[in-house]
Amino acid sequence: MQELCVVERQVVGWFPAPPGTFQPDAFPVFILDDGPGRCWYGFPSWGPQLGFKIGLYNHLRQVVRPDEVSRAERQHDDTGSALLLSSRALEVEDEAALRNAVRAFFPAADGPLLAHSTCLFTNTPDGHFVVDRHPHHPQVILCSACSGHGFKMSSGIGQLLARMVVAGSSPGTGFAGGEELRLHRISKDREGHDRFLRAAAVQAQIRAQQAAGHPQ
Repeated sequence: MQELCVVERQVVGWFPAPPGTFQPDAFPVFILDDGPGRCWYGFPSWGPQLGFKIGLYNHLRQVVRPDEVSRAERQHDDTGSALLLSSRALEVEDEAALRNAVRAFFPAADGPLLAHSTCLFTNTPDGHFVVDRHPHHPQVILCSACSGHGFKMSSGIGQLLARMVVAGSSPGTGFAGGEELRLHRISKDREGHDRFLRAAAVQAQIRAQQAAGHPQ
């Protein structure tokens, strides 16, 4: 599934929120489409972390190995000086990418970076979830409810997976079953899936030959 589910580094930042500008009663959760390949998202200033949060969907499009990514956060004081430094947690390009949007769309927040956080996206080729049984090993359920928009779906996906395990197959009716699950199944008609299906078929043939005592 390495080619079907690609891990990408994602960075979000918090910028100053002047009183009366980026608080929840005056500023919404937002998604801002700035043209092909540039989609910004963010949240008002809320909770213990000062400032409003902004991120660029797919950020710098850096494909990474999860174990090699520093996910430590770096807090900043009022002058922008780092209070906690973690190597490679933030690059100059990371802040520049976020600040470009702040300056263009939210100039009132164009002050020192208050904090940042590094996380990971797991992206499928078409951006849709993968929720299905392995084409040659139906006892194995494959799930990648991801591509940067999976968190809000996690509880529902968890229920679906539990029902698939208990029932022995995905439910034909009701929540996320049958037709509702169709877009998330592994299919040769979906972008990037044909290569996975061919590889899975080859692996299944090799295992069948091994089980029969024949050389590969």
